[in-house]
Amino acid sequence: MTDTSPPARPALAYHLTEGTGPTVVFLPGYGSDMEGTKALALEAWAKRTGHAYLRFDYGGCGRSAEAFEEQTLAGWRDDVLAMLDQLVEGPAVLVGSSMGGWLM
Repeated sequence: MTDTSPPARPALAYHLTEGTGPTVVFLPGYGSDMEGTKALALEAWAKRTGHAYLRFDYGGCGRSAEAFEEQTLAGWRDDVLAMLDQLVEGPAVLVGSSMGGWLM
């Protein structure tokens, strides 16, 4: 019998700022990470306005586990869904840069 379940996704690095909802979630572009100027500028806005905010690194990017070359768009989509399921309570507003816009 062949195992047809998808491979496990890598451990993801993230930073969650507590605040009111809906949670603003930043999705970086291809080859970018949660430490980019857009992600940090949006976080500064969220803190100033009291919004909950999540920024994270896709598998193989930034501080997240695994090799960049071994990742796929479908895997990164799964990373977005996992972050929403595991860390966001209630509604979310997705903000995507470049590839992050496609993933949202």
